[in-house]
Amino acid sequence: MDNKNVSLTKRENQVLHALVRAHVNSGIPIGSNTLSEEYDLGVSPATIRATLSALEEKGCLQQPHTSAGRIPTERGYRHYVMQCMEGEVKREKMSAQAFNSQLELQVSEGDIHDILSQIAHVIGDVSKQLGLVLSPRFHQTILSAVELVPLSQERLLLVVSLESGLVKSLLVECEGRFSRADIQVVNRALNERLCGLSMSEISDTVRQRMGSLLDRDSVLLRSLIDEIESISHASESELYVAGARNLCLQPEFEESLQVAGLLDLAEKKDVLAQIMQDRRGVVVTIGEEHPLVPLRQCGIVTASYDVDGDVGVIGILGPTRMPYDLLLDLVKHAAMRASKLVY
Repeated sequence: MDNKNVSLTKRENQVLHALVRAHVNSGIPIGSNTLSEEYDLGVSPATIRATLSALEEKGCLQQPHTSAGRIPTERGYRHYVMQCMEGEVKREKMSAQAFNSQLELQVSEGDIHDILSQIAHVIGDVSKQLGLVLSPRFHQTILSAVELVPLSQERLLLVVSLESGLVKSLLVECEGRFSRADIQVVNRALNERLCGLSMSEISDTVRQRMGSLLDRDSVLLRSLIDEIESISHASESELYVAGARNLCLQPEFEESLQVAGLLDLAEKKDVLAQIMQDRRGVVVTIGEEHPLVPLRQCGIVTASYDVDGDVGVIGILGPTRMPYDLLLDLVKHAAMRASKLVY
């Protein structure tokens, strides 16, 4: 699709915006009579018809059937979205209030996984689309504590707590047997030398920082260092997805093959996570702007959020026929709230 923002007159903008809103609400082609009767455009039906023809010539509208009304093209949606992002479209005020109300009801105290999962569910419920929440990678998050929990003489649990509230744990099996006194010594050394550092710093320097102890040929410590390095390297983003049922209810996805591809992506979270990973600020992509075929009939609206220097992304995925003005407000507000809830 040609993404250049087409030049429209004031009247063409007015008619396009009205038609987009009408089509989003009804899901059917919109004619000049509908626009004349339901929207205060201040011009005659004949003038509206002429404007619709001009918009079709400019590639913003298309007519599915000769006798039917018109629907927006991807270029039409793109132009509308650009106007929304520039604040030139009057928006209804519902997103922030609805989101806040549901957050109060659904998001309780919990760890970061609980919070981000609940935000995804609220996003899906409020938007009636697929809610997406990508966690930050936490490379800049500070290590707050390391705890070693003995399970047996050869096995222990390594618990790593981050200032963001994230807690990671790994089962560690070591060769040989170790007393509780050995474990306490190593536990104290790990906390003294690693706490207060970012996960990125730990990944790069943990062996140097534990060097003098490693020289003593501590099998226990060497096993733990390997696991700590793996946790540091594995601080990848996690994607929370909610509202897949909403996609099944969209008329655009009535055919089983159409929705199957989208549901497959929702299950293969790594693919969607990769798509969202590099989206910074507020981003809207529509139809052919997506590299994957199952997304060519979709729109994705996202806003990034910051947690202690690491970035996550809030998103909504649905058919190209979405209320982009409302969804833009929703993801921006959700991103602002996510930063405060997760911090």
